[in-house]
Amino acid sequence: MRALLMTMSLLCLPVQAAGLDFKMITLQHRFPQDLLPAVQQIIGPEGSVSAIDHHLVVRATPAQMEAVEALVERLDTAQRNVQITVRHDDHVTQSGNEVGADGSVRYGDIEVGVNRVPERREGLRFNFDESQATTRRSGEQFLTVLDGERAFIRVGQSVPFTQQWVVLTAQYLNVQQTTEFHDITTGFAVRPRTIGNEVEVEITPRIARLDAFGFIDFEELSTTVRVSRGQWLDIGGIMQSSDQVSREILSRSQFGEEKINRLQIKVD
Repeated sequence: MRALLMTMSLLCLPVQAAGLDFKMITLQHRFPQDLLPAVQQIIGPEGSVSAIDHHLVVRATPAQMEAVEALVERLDTAQRNVQITVRHDDHVTQSGNEVGADGSVRYGDIEVGVNRVPERREGLRFNFDESQATTRRSGEQFLTVLDGERAFIRVGQSVPFTQQWVVLTAQYLNVQQTTEFHDITTGFAVRPRTIGNEVEVEITPRIARLDAFGFIDFEELSTTVRVSRGQWLDIGGIMQSSDQVSREILSRSQFGEEKINRLQIKVD
């Protein structure tokens, strides 16, 4: 038992090994898994970091270790609820063709005409008139989520899980090839992390079972951006140019109707 205590005491002290410091950092408020990605970005491939219970076990250069300790001090704070304001701005364009015919047809001594004009030759003339109508729908939604947790922002209401979605899902998620969703809702899973007066927002495309449990997050397509608290973030613009799955979520075209979703959020 005494040997074990001595070993734990040594773990709490920085030791020099191959030019790297070794330290076990105890967290008070956050789970170590939540901080692993941020710490890994600091130490890079030359060091290492792992999680044990409520501790981060870090091996890094002295300069990197100082940066890790400063980051942990800033992030290891009590979690609180944050409010996400979602602004939807949908543009729906409906287009169609009108077909008309006029002229005359003669069969023997019988002539049948529609809007006959004397100087026009016998025969039929077809008119194609294209029409287009655009409507705009706007609205706001308010979500409350624990800082560091994900909230689902729904974009599509009811979308069939067609072969197109099957192909996209298999392309990015091999483990989900057997998914048998029929009616799905589409959108983005948003994870806000407050860092002082700034907010780091992770945006992930998601398809979910309509009115039921079960969803698929396209983790490989996640995008992370940082903005000031209370600043509007154009999710639609960011994800529209990000990947094919996000473009399918934001823009749907069916039966002559094209829908473009403009999506913004604000974290307070």
